[in-house]
Amino acid sequence: MTSRTRTILLTLPALLFIAGFLAVPLIRTLLEGGVNLTVWRDPYFLGRLAWTLAQAAGTAVIALLLGAPLAYLLSQFDVPGKALFLRLLLLPFVTPVLVAVLGLSALLGPQGWVTRWTGVDISDSPWLLILGNLFFNLPVMIRLSYGGFSRVSPGVLGAARSLGASAWRAAWGVALPLALPGVAAGAVLVFLYSALSFGLPLALGGEQYGTLEVEVYQSAFALRLPEASALILGQLALTLVVTWAYVSLQRGGVGVPVSGLPRARGGTLFGLLGLGTATALVCFAPLLAVVARGLIGATGPTLGYWRGVLTDPDSTLLVWNTLRFAVMAGAGATLLGGLFALGAWRSRSWALEVVSLLPLMVSPVSLAVGYLLAYPALAATLPMLLAAYVLLALPLVIRSLLPALRALPPRVLEAARSLGAGPGTVFRTVTLPLTLPALRGGAALALSTVLGEFGATLVLTRPEWSTLSTGLYERLGRPGERNLGEACALATGLLLLSALAFTVLDGGQGEVT
Repeated sequence: MTSRTRTILLTLPALLFIAGFLAVPLIRTLLEGGVNLTVWRDPYFLGRLAWTLAQAAGTAVIALLLGAPLAYLLSQFDVPGKALFLRLLLLPFVTPVLVAVLGLSALLGPQGWVTRWTGVDISDSPWLLILGNLFFNLPVMIRLSYGGFSRVSPGVLGAARSLGASAWRAAWGVALPLALPGVAAGAVLVFLYSALSFGLPLALGGEQYGTLEVEVYQSAFALRLPEASALILGQLALTLVVTWAYVSLQRGGVGVPVSGLPRARGGTLFGLLGLGTATALVCFAPLLAVVARGLIGATGPTLGYWRGVLTDPDSTLLVWNTLRFAVMAGAGATLLGGLFALGAWRSRSWALEVVSLLPLMVSPVSLAVGYLLAYPALAATLPMLLAAYVLLALPLVIRSLLPALRALPPRVLEAARSLGAGPGTVFRTVTLPLTLPALRGGAALALSTVLGEFGATLVLTRPEWSTLSTGLYERLGRPGERNLGEACALATGLLLLSALAFTVLDGGQGEVT
């Protein structure tokens, strides 16, 4: 079997899946929306577009100003607990959206603890939505910037200092230009994720600060499908440009942290503590608030909220549906993603890498609307819901495994072949053991993502398929202190489930790229 044939066989299953469950729904959506492009002359929708871009750009700028300096200091100085801190930054990434919504509401909502203590209510301002965006995306900015700054050798900075440059000038004039692809890729990805966010603007934005994604959802459920399709068309054009920029920036790769770094002292240590504390407040305080709110009632500590959740007969169904859907979709994404990554690695085709990112360019709600248009006979069926889950998780597996495959030492593979090992033996004894941590990391991300998926579930689900995310959303819609407390208890359970799944599968070895 030739190398070309092997590449085709490895990538074909994922390519067919992407064609059937991404390209076909998108084409059907474009055909439907093409007759109503007058939507984009409506001042209302132009205003929504402007706000979507503004809040995404604002989030990216704040994340850049806070995350890039912190990443630089972490990459150039030895800091106790650095590895643990970077590891904990994965928590927001695997946190379901509604858990973050509850945490932010418990802190900064109309009845939030911070609101009561300070008397400042930001629930009717755009800042609550932007803080929600930062909760999820600031870790992305830090980790990608950290990878970029890790490419900068301390010796290069030392040479700049020896020539009279101050620490600030060395960082600005030497380190930043060398790390710019990683830093810029982080900012671009933060912008993309913030622009395509659905759960946060739906729950925190309200009527005044809803984004295009919320408008797509509302138009689809009002059966204004041509209008929804036209909005998706405009959104797709935007994400095409942004994703192209991200892929172009990422082609340079990331660096490997070096050892023997100097200890942080003086102003450097002060800067690390300040930036690290701000990051911890943004990324971890909402999670702690959810846990605390599920254990503290109006009169003090209580387990009543947890008893209410555990004795609710619907809770068993919610947990069962969440687990079985996540396992089936996670297994499918891992299988398809693993085969595709192997084929893309063998072919070294840039086009295949772009194809692997296509599911990231379409938001879950837009994807679900496309399914309703392209496959009306399969609407509200379990295979359709699972297909959406697999498609959304597929890029995470590929993006975790492909860099690990590309980092394999060619001499090791050549040595195995020179000893007479066939392709299957080389894969089993060399390739798989060396890339297994990355594969496990990708599977963990896929499973954790599906556990908390909300957008596609809300559009495609049926009552008997309710998951923890939809059950949580329903409780949030009910008034009363007890419903809020039970929602926080349910959110804590969902958070623990996602974190446990990620930890068990990942084993503390995989990375997010």
